[in-house]
Amino acid sequence: MAGQYPSAILAPVKQEVAPLRRRITSVLREAIGAGVLAPGARLVEKDLCRELNVSRTSLREALRELEAEGLVSHQANRGLVVTRISRKEAANVYRVRAALEALVAEQFAQEADAEALDHLKERAVELRRAYETGDLRAILDKKKAFYDSFCQGAGNILVLELLNRLNSRITQLRARSLNADNRKPQSIAEIDQLVAALAARDPEAAQAAALQHVRNAAQAALANLPETSLDDGDTSKKEEA
Repeated sequence: MAGQYPSAILAPVKQEVAPLRRRITSVLREAIGAGVLAPGARLVEKDLCRELNVSRTSLREALRELEAEGLVSHQANRGLVVTRISRKEAANVYRVRAALEALVAEQFAQEADAEALDHLKERAVELRRAYETGDLRAILDKKKAFYDSFCQGAGNILVLELLNRLNSRITQLRARSLNADNRKPQSIAEIDQLVAALAARDPEAAQAAALQHVRNAAQAALANLPETSLDDGDTSKKEEA
């Protein structure tokens, strides 16, 4: 009996057995975000296979996924490298982030219930403790938990999805901004100011605090970024420009 829908559109779905690929992708994404694999770093398959103890086939599948996300790219005479983010690209990331977080701040102040506010305050405390340890990975993990709670409390899961799509690049830039002098204590103070505005149910103050936090993070992250994303070793593209 023929199916109701055209087979070219709705055909039997093959079950994907790829937990290993997802784990490899997650590990590499985290390493790129934390700066362990620095922008411009060459990705040598045999070295990565040895470090991760995985097959070349599984590694290549993960790398293709990261390439689709724009986190790694091919360069002439160098092969696959961690993508460098230009100053213009980074500035655009922060502009989008600022707009999204300002919207969430307004909605949280207006709509979040007491339970959501208490949950956000707990995440803020955890974030402060992570900052005090100086452990970048812990800071990034708690930062994500804070923003997850922030968006959920505002009832805006769409923004959370959009921020998650930006997360890999944001994390790479965030790691860069947190390495700037005095950025950690400044960031803690900004989060405290944001939470205080949310607790006061002041949408305008919350928006202003969210925007200021992102703008200060952008200023720290954009310092010394190259104008373009071309790697210094990729002379062929420079000569064509």
